[in-house]
Amino acid sequence: MKNFGLLVCFVVVAVGAFARGISVVDDGDGVAVAGASVFGRGGIILGMTDADGHLDGLSDEDFPVTVKCLGYETALASADQTELRLSPVSYELHEVEVTPADRPVMRLVCYIREYSGAATATDTVQLYSEHMADFFIPVAKVKKFKAQMRPRVLNSRLYARSRTRDGRDSVYRPGTREDAMSWVDMLELPVADVKESDAIRAGARSDIRQGKYWIKQRSRKTDNMYAFTVDYLADKKDHRMSPALFKLLGFTLDFNELNTSWAYRPNKEGIYTPRDLVYGTVTMSVRGRGKWVKKAFNSDTPVDINELFEIYPVETEYLTVEEAKALMRDDTAGMPMRQSPDVLPLPAATQRLVDVLDSK
Repeated sequence: MKNFGLLVCFVVVAVGAFARGISVVDDGDGVAVAGASVFGRGGIILGMTDADGHLDGLSDEDFPVTVKCLGYETALASADQTELRLSPVSYELHEVEVTPADRPVMRLVCYIREYSGAATATDTVQLYSEHMADFFIPVAKVKKFKAQMRPRVLNSRLYARSRTRDGRDSVYRPGTREDAMSWVDMLELPVADVKESDAIRAGARSDIRQGKYWIKQRSRKTDNMYAFTVDYLADKKDHRMSPALFKLLGFTLDFNELNTSWAYRPNKEGIYTPRDLVYGTVTMSVRGRGKWVKKAFNSDTPVDINELFEIYPVETEYLTVEEAKALMRDDTAGMPMRQSPDVLPLPAATQRLVDVLDSK
């Protein structure tokens, strides 16, 4: 009986050593921070916090972990922490430019960071990319002009690291964006104007809107930021979506997390457009089960892919419809890499990857 008790204790300790969780909360009011991206010590995205701000399944080898979330300073959690408190970030607010009446199309140039992590039963791949892209957005009623709310990528810097079960660990620069992991072309800015909820307009600092099964939208307002997050799987009972189109193409994908977050410069009207945008993020967690996904990763087992995008506006210019159409047709357009002053620090492992490859 004594031996049985010792065995139980050993199992409990062993499980605790190899599987643990962390909770992420707002340092000000202690509210759970959902949808925060958690990076392991090696730079791979381990997952996103759930509606309660929690992420399970972490091991001792994953620590220290880096946590990134829109509206908060990047933070580091050590192995002895079970809770991490995030401090809200302060943004420098700039004047919003007045739109010239004869130049009704805004060209929004953005710096985009893309973090991708893929894991099979045997291998892991880490991809970090920086992109310069533009969007073309009507800021007044315009006839015969279609907005471009998805990014036109004009320049990219690519960094990658792969690790295999047999011990091989290599860093390299991909020659092109790897379609199996790079989803940057699927990003999209909010199409409609964003309006504060009645509760926020009445003075509340935060508000939630319930979906069919889960919280669909969270919003909060501070002196220098209005931010909202949308959970696109909130109306799914099992919080999972498997688009039929991908299945038909042999790319069976289960989306287990799909969130967008946007931060705006606050105003008295409580209505926000891309002109007010400070930055945005898109997070997703996907399990690839289709034959072409497995083939792309040379795997016999499903592939787990986690993604985080950070979208930072760096420049706006106002164009006539003719100028905008001409520029949109120009497939030779380039753009030097430029960072926003609001950009957040990279996770330590990602910064090391960049430094190593930039030094070669």
